[in-house]
Amino acid sequence: MEDRTSLRRQDFWTSIIMAGVSLFLLVRTSDIPFFRAQAAGVDGAWYNSAALVPYGIFGAIFCLSLALLATAIRQGGAPNFRGPPAAARFRPSATAFADVRLGAVAIIMLLYIFALVPRVDFTISSALVLQALIYGFHETRPRATVIAVVAVAIPSAYALALHFPQSEWNTPHDDDWVALVTFVVLAAVALAEARRTHGRLETAIALSPAISVLVPLLLVIAMAFGFRQNVPNRTGLIFKQIEYHYYVNFRPWLNGGGRG
Repeated sequence: MEDRTSLRRQDFWTSIIMAGVSLFLLVRTSDIPFFRAQAAGVDGAWYNSAALVPYGIFGAIFCLSLALLATAIRQGGAPNFRGPPAAARFRPSATAFADVRLGAVAIIMLLYIFALVPRVDFTISSALVLQALIYGFHETRPRATVIAVVAVAIPSAYALALHFPQSEWNTPHDDDWVALVTFVVLAAVALAEARRTHGRLETAIALSPAISVLVPLLLVIAMAFGFRQNVPNRTGLIFKQIEYHYYVNFRPWLNGGGRG
């Protein structure tokens, strides 16, 4: 119980930090014209604004941080400033693991923003990070957290090493394949580890591979073809195929002209 309480206490501060960072980024995003959006140099509707995707991403992070904050408070994670010192309430091992979790979240998000998103297909990189976050932080075992960080770090290091300059961001898909293989391996490890540890698969872990793929896939389709937004790495392994089939097959069929 002390271990779980210590983790929820760290989740309390993690959610505060996430909320603050997301609010800062939302304020910075407000500098981008929203209701005075332009598309190809022509004034357009709000859904053409380049701020739409950042608003969605940072707004979602803010909402998730509030949900995490509510969970932490409900499960006893709110700090008791009148109580005894933290060292007297929690075992050092539990507190140390909570600190590791906080650092792990920061590392994963930094790798995602600065290493994966510019260089790796958006659907693949986002699916990998979502899978890592669900597995690494739904479980309360240090092993799961370490596996999650390593899984994100491997394709990030590869992408940075081979495609660091901006001129390399849209070149061959080797980094996409590395991230995709890592995602598949991580999903398999998460399912196997959860079953071995608990003797069954919890719903969150069982559904995590499908959720991790569907959420960024639907988001990128909506942004690219619904709201006409620029998406990161349009030549990515998956998005390139989506874009091809949209313009060659789906759009002509939608217009009643058959295959283009």
